[in-house]
Amino acid sequence: MRRMKPGWRKVGLAAVLAIGLAACNEKTGADNFVGTWVYAGMINPNCMGIAPIDLTGARTVITATDASHFKVDLQGYCTLNFEADAFTATAASGQSCALPIPGFGTLAVMVTEWTLMVSGDTISSSFTGGAIGCVPTGTGTLTRVGDAGTTD
Repeated sequence: MRRMKPGWRKVGLAAVLAIGLAACNEKTGADNFVGTWVYAGMINPNCMGIAPIDLTGARTVITATDASHFKVDLQGYCTLNFEADAFTATAASGQSCALPIPGFGTLAVMVTEWTLMVSGDTISSSFTGGAIGCVPTGTGTLTRVGDAGTTD
């Protein structure tokens, strides 16, 4: 086996260090979601002919609580805890949002499942919950408008 020349060892070492530094600078977990976002989407109550609830335009602030957990403040409706695994996050079940249900007023909608998937400056959202014998569901997107706590 041929031995590597000292000059090539340095190039190899520099390449390994560069890859390591690049990996350290990438966001992981909760950091992928942190920021100020605007929600676009609806929640369909799925019962008694109630019309979908349009949440489009709701300002949403996401702040990390640690490397793999964050809070989503869907302003005017709820603040929920999520756990992140790289680019996907799930809400802990049993949390609730206060949503305006036509004909019933504002009611607590329990979260059964809420998943967020981030890709760049967009988050896709998928929701399932429970309220007054109904099974609300919804999908939507969040678009980044700034860093956490700002509205650039």
